[in-house]
Amino acid sequence: MDSRILVISMTLAFLSSPEQLKCDKKGMNTVLNQLLLLVMDAAKSDEHRHDGFHISEPLEVLVKMFVVEERTLDYVLCHAETEPTSDMSSTVHLFISLLFSFSNAWKGTDRLEQFTLVALLNILWSISFEPNYAQELVKDERFIETIQKFAENDKDQEMIEQYKPRSMESIKQATNDILHNLNRNSRNDVKPNQQETSVNALVANPAVESVNNKPSIMISYSHDNNTFCTQILGLLATCNDVFEIWIDRTHCQRANDLWEMIANGMEAACIIVCLLSTEYFESKSCRQEFIYANDSLKKKIVCVLLDNFEPKGWLGIRMTGMKYIRFRDCSQPDQVKMTELLNTILAALPSSRPLICENLPSPHHHQETPQPVSIAIQSTTPTFRPVDQWTSTDSDIHAW
Repeated sequence: MDSRILVISMTLAFLSSPEQLKCDKKGMNTVLNQLLLLVMDAAKSDEHRHDGFHISEPLEVLVKMFVVEERTLDYVLCHAETEPTSDMSSTVHLFISLLFSFSNAWKGTDRLEQFTLVALLNILWSISFEPNYAQELVKDERFIETIQKFAENDKDQEMIEQYKPRSMESIKQATNDILHNLNRNSRNDVKPNQQETSVNALVANPAVESVNNKPSIMISYSHDNNTFCTQILGLLATCNDVFEIWIDRTHCQRANDLWEMIANGMEAACIIVCLLSTEYFESKSCRQEFIYANDSLKKKIVCVLLDNFEPKGWLGIRMTGMKYIRFRDCSQPDQVKMTELLNTILAALPSSRPLICENLPSPHHHQETPQPVSIAIQSTTPTFRPVDQWTSTDSDIHAW
C-alpha cells in the first residue's frame, strides 16, 4: 500500500465513528495488515521508524480500532496477512517486547517515547480483556513484573499524563486494570476459595448498606456524558432519605487508587445505574466497570440508553435479557422516562423497603433538574410491581 494512502486511511480511522469503521470490512482488513506490518518493520529499527513513520503512529490507530470494534483485535492477532507471517502468540509478544523497549520512557523527557509507552499499555489492556489472549500475557513473568512496577509507581504520572489523547487511558489506569483482568492485582491476591466465598457473600447479600442503614446506588457513566449524568444525579438526590448515592465526583476526589475506590463503591452498591452511550462503549474504563459489576459481582444493573445508542459487542452480549430505559433527548429528558427510571430503581431495592414513586411533575422550561419526587414509605402494604410489568387489566392501573 502506498504510504500516502496509508496516511489517509489512518486519518479516516481517527475521524470515523465505530459504525462507519465496520462498513468496509475488506478495506479495513487491508489497512490493519499494513498497520501491523508497519509496527513489525519499525520494531526492527533502533529509532523505531520505517518508511517515514514512527512506531507510535500505527500504534495510536490500533488503540482506537481495538476499542471500537472487537473484531479488529481478533483479526490483527490471528488473521493478519503479513510478511513474514504472524500468529497470535508472535503478535502478542511483539507488543510485549516493545513495552520492554519503552518501559524506561517515563524516566526521560522524550515525549514521543512516552506517548508510545502509553499507547502500548492501552493495546495490552485491550488484549487482557480476552481470556484466550490474556493467557499469553499471564505466561510472561517479566511482563507481569513490569506491569506491577508501573502500577506501584506514581512518580511518572505528572510527567506523562499530560501527553496522551482522550482516546487513551492513563498509565496508572491501564496497568491496574491489566492486573485486574489477569487476576494478578492486590484485590485478587487471595486464594481461589477465599475469593469465591467473598464474592458469593456479596451476591447473596447485594444490599450492602452504609452505617445509616440506607442502601447504596452507584452511577457508572462516561465523563463525556457529564451533563446528562448531572440531571440523573439530581433525580436520585430527591430520594436521598431512601438511599445513598455513590458517584466518582464525590467519592474519588482524593483517591490514590482510583480503581480500588470504584471497586469498593461497586461492591457496596445495592444497584448500579449504568448510563450507556457510544462514549461509554468506547471507554475501556467503563467497560471494566460494567464487566466487574455484571460478571464478577452479579449486581443488579439498571441500564439507561442515551440518544440512539445501540449496544453491541462486549456490551450487547452482556445486556441480553436486560431491560433498559432509553432517553432519546438527553438535553431535555422526558419526565415520564425519569419517573420510570426512578420507579425501576425503587422497585429493585430490597423487599424490606416497599416504596412508591408518583409521577414527576413537568418542570418549567427554565429548570434543568427534575422537581422533587413524592415518596411514601409503607411498611404494611405490599410492593407495587414495576411499570414495565403492568398488564392491560384495570387492577394494576387502579392500584397505582
